[in-house]
This record gives sequence, C-alpha cells and structure tokens, in this order.
Amino acid sequence: MASRAQKVRLALFLLVSSSVLAIFLVVVTGVHVLKPRDHYFVEFAASIGGLTKGNQVKYQGVTVGRVEDAVIDDENIGLVVVEISLDRAKVINLIRTDTQAQLYSQGLVGLKQIELIAGSPSAAVLPPGSKIPSSSTSFGDLGEQAQELAEKLQRLVENATHLTRRENSERFGAMLARSEELMAGGNHLLADNRESIDATFANMAAATRALANTAAHLEVTMDSVHQIVADGHLRGTIENLHLATKAARLQLEGPVPELLAHMTRATGNLDTTITHVDRVVMKGRKDFLAAMANLDETLENIRQATELIRENPSILIRGRETEE
Repeated sequence: MASRAQKVRLALFLLVSSSVLAIFLVVVTGVHVLKPRDHYFVEFAASIGGLTKGNQVKYQGVTVGRVEDAVIDDENIGLVVVEISLDRAKVINLIRTDTQAQLYSQGLVGLKQIELIAGSPSAAVLPPGSKIPSSSTSFGDLGEQAQELAEKLQRLVENATHLTRRENSERFGAMLARSEELMAGGNHLLADNRESIDATFANMAAATRALANTAAHLEVTMDSVHQIVADGHLRGTIENLHLATKAARLQLEGPVPELLAHMTRATGNLDTTITHVDRVVMKGRKDFLAAMANLDETLENIRQATELIRENPSILIRGRETEE
C-alpha cells in the first residue's frame, strides 16, 4: 500500500504534467487562434457538396485561410453563402474588387476547397466583410464529371449489349454476306468489262496527249502572234488602216451626204412616176376589159354562125331564108 508521501509525489507529478501540457496547448493553438483574421463571404449558385467547415482557402495556390461556415441565403434560396476567414498577414491588400472565388475539388475523394483568383493591381482593395464574386471552373466538380462519364460508359455498355444480341448478330452476318456478294459481283463486272475499261483509259490518255499537242500548237501560235505584234510592219499596217479610216470619214462627211440627198430626191421622183404609171395601168385596164367584152360578144356571134353553117351548109350558097 502506497504511503502518504508517495501519493503526494504522484499528485504533484500529475499536476505539473497537466500544467505543462495546458501551457503547451495554449501556446501552440493560441498562435493560430489569436492571429488577426479578415472575414469575407462568397455566394455560390451551384452545389458546394464536399465543402465543410475548416476546409482550406487558397490564393493562387497558397493557403491563406479556411472555411468558417456555409448557410442558405434568406432572400434567395438558390444561393449558398460561404463565410471564409483569411490570415490578415498573408492577404494584406491582396483582396481586390475584381478578385474571384472558384470551387475546386481535392483529387477524387470529393473534398472541396476555395481558390481565390487574383484581381488587377489597379482595382480597389475590397474591405473585410464584403462579398467576393464567384465564378465557374472546368475543374470545379470532378464528382459530377465522373458521374457523367459513368453514365456515358453505362449507355455504351448497353448499346454494345444490344448490338451483340442474337438477332443483331444474324443481321450483321447477313449484311456481311450481302457485302461479300456485292464485292464478288463488282469483281465479275470489272473482269467482264476490263477490255472496255482499258479502252476507255486508252482513249482518255490519247485525248490527254491530243490536248497537250493542242496546247503546244497554241503556245507556238501565241508566240507567232507576239512576234507579229512586236514587229514594226504590223504597226505600220495599223497606221495605214487608221489613215484609210480617217479618209473614209472625211469622204462621209463631204460628198456622201450630198449624194444621199440626190438619191432621196431621185427616189421621190421615182415614186411619183410609179404612181402615174399605176394610174395609166388602171385606165388601160378598164379599156382592156371593155375590149375583152366586145371580143367575147364577137366570138359568141362567130360560134352561132359556125353552128348554123354546120347544121345547114347550103346557107352559104342560098343565104338565110326569110320568114313568110
């Protein structure tokens, strides 16, 4: 059984040990707890699943604070307001009015952290207690991306399962068989028409050579034309043509208009003459018609006399008997 002195020594040891431990805890934790901190608020319109109290807040990758709390906005129930506290010594004049907060995932475990994106140096300093605007990030929610990927993989597996069914396999087999038959028919068609195809290609080659020769002749012709154009004789011919054109223009401006006037007057006189001839013809036509009528009457009398003579030829000797 322990004596009284041993109990006293044990009690003193426990008291001293507890005091040292308490002092150590106060000193160690007090350094972090008693540091001056600035509080800001960040509003997120999307889910912040995985972001809990005590999670890190980083500024350009450097840890500068922690998450203190997260509540639903009273005025807009679609917003989540996250309170963060930043070490004042680390963010002196760093939080500006255009600083943005993004939600990042820490690996694939689903834990989240807030990343502060630096603003411009010309922007004003954002005072503590203000709201830091949030922005979306392509790496903000790896869990949702993994879920979407899993859904796509599931649909892919379902489609693969559907394609590998017996009826689909039979359809694929029939399709492959028809494709094989089609290829065989194509090979037979090519074999049967190989001569025609070869002749067609030969004709195409001949046509190509003919086009090449034509192009060569055309090039020679163009060179000849270029030499003719460059030669001085063509220039002289053009000048002579220009002089002839000028002389013709002078002739057209001189006696030709007068000649045209005379031709116009002659045409008018000819028109008058034709009019008079037309009148004479019309008058002669009337006389001609009257003469034709008399001639017709004479022919009728001759016809009657001929009939009388044919019926009674003795009338030429005795004459016509008079009626009693």
